[in-house]
Amino acid sequence: MTLSPAIWQPVFDLHAGLFEALEENRSLAFLDKATWDAGKGEVLEGRLEGKRILVQAKAWSGAGDTKADLLFVGLRDSLTHLDKAVPQERLGLLKDRIHEGEVLFFVMKTKCTLIDAGWEDFLDSLGLAFMGACR
Repeated sequence: MTLSPAIWQPVFDLHAGLFEALEENRSLAFLDKATWDAGKGEVLEGRLEGKRILVQAKAWSGAGDTKADLLFVGLRDSLTHLDKAVPQERLGLLKDRIHEGEVLFFVMKTKCTLIDAGWEDFLDSLGLAFMGACR
């Protein structure tokens, strides 16, 4: 399965306010389970450049080599279903798929690092709020 930057860029543009506090060059990535299992292939990366999350296809060589702070791994055809949704509904559907177990969510950095980097608003929007103090 190939994820399309052109399909996902409007989603991040529509929800730019969720990333206003995000540090430059922070990123998240989407991939399907087959790519995860193979440890190679292509992911869809969203990286903050300037004031905008820029979405691009990137090579994937396993979780150990990723620089992304957050990983979203789609099971079965969950990412295909997300691709078909209109941009205004896609983050809400992503939230639903995470809570249904159709998209696995991996946090690749510590809680304190994520909060300091500015991910809190985005994670809150997905219903993944942090509990308790960081320090």
